Amino acid sequence: MTVSDCEICGQTAHGNHFGVLSCRACAAFFRRATLNPKKKLNLNCIHGQNLEIHRNGFFSCKKCRMKKCLERGMDASKFQLDRDMISSAMVPVNTPLMIPQTLATFLGRPNFLIYCNAQDPSSPGPAKNVVDCNHLLDRATEILKNGSWKPFSPQLNSLEQMSAAFENMKISKSSELQLITHMNKDHTLLIWEQEMLNTAEWLTNFSEFNSLPITVQMEVVKSIWQTYGRFEKLAKTAEFRRKKLFKSDNLFVVGDEACLDSENTVVDVSWFTNYSYEQVSYFMDCFHNKAFRQIAKEFETLNPTTTELNFMLLQVCLQEAGKKLQGDVTKMTDYLQDLISNQLHDYYLNVRNMPNYSARLTKMMKVCNLMRNDLRRQAEKSKLAMTFDVFNITFSHPEIMGNCG
Repeated sequence: MTVSDCEICGQTAHGNHFGVLSCRACAAFFRRATLNPKKKLNLNCIHGQNLEIHRNGFFSCKKCRMKKCLERGMDASKFQLDRDMISSAMVPVNTPLMIPQTLATFLGRPNFLIYCNAQDPSSPGPAKNVVDCNHLLDRATEILKNGSWKPFSPQLNSLEQMSAAFENMKISKSSELQLITHMNKDHTLLIWEQEMLNTAEWLTNFSEFNSLPITVQMEVVKSIWQTYGRFEKLAKTAEFRRKKLFKSDNLFVVGDEACLDSENTVVDVSWFTNYSYEQVSYFMDCFHNKAFRQIAKEFETLNPTTTELNFMLLQVCLQEAGKKLQGDVTKMTDYLQDLISNQLHDYYLNVRNMPNYSARLTKMMKVCNLMRNDLRRQAEKSKLAMTFDVFNITFSHPEIMGNCG
């Protein structure tokens, strides 16, 4: 077995998962088998010990596969909190990005957002098409109610748990990064869906957040899902660039497994406005904004660890939720920000052995402040677009699209 082979199945490995050099398929199998109490696998052996347990990476027996995972040392507590975010296997440097020919080869159709060519009876003014968000919000609520996988050691604090879960969420993502050359309605709805559900799943790993009433949790998710998606994708974009997997500063990550070239992507706006793309680009095109591009550059220079990135995400998202929701929610988000700040302090002292981390923290806060300024500018553009009725689209829950753009 070479150093690039999965120790479980012998196929190409993609990194160190749960303490063992393995491929994403075996890592995902181990995760499903051990970390999710709601999806326990049936681990009854289906054949005798003398039969070949796998061929070309395919296992016929889940129990034998699990046994080999354990024999090789896989351990649910061995999360690699600070390992590289992006594997070079995702986008080979000398290989062109794959271009999907149809939506089916991209990621499939949205399952929860429904686009309706109908007038919203509660909306005054010209006829507007409707995006029904009910199914998406129901699904996000279900995720929050079910809670996290909870594979964590009791010694892990909330910031460490969220960092571990953030890494674990990436295991289930496809290793193929698709290049979108024509951004249409289906792509956009799917990306919105991904951002909402990813935000809900991420927050289930925040113990103190989970103690809040489910209605409050859902209000927070509705107020920050765009912030989380925007911030996380900028971090991914910067990581691809740092690893030389994106050769152009015009490439940006826009979905779980999708990117676009800001100079060579056709954007279909006909489904949400009567104006041309050139006329509405001011309200929705962030990729040509110098401030937006600066955030990606700062991320690339900073190269945050997973723990640092999750701290920054939480700081910006919690502040955004407190600002939007006010009242008792603001008190709660202030408390949670103080909590993770203390946990970051412990991380630097006990994990990084870095008692003098003020310079590092200053760089992180610079990125956070740039992100806050970007969110404020986008919110102002959204209000302006609403004032002048630029878009002929409305939502069943308008409050969740405050910074859409």
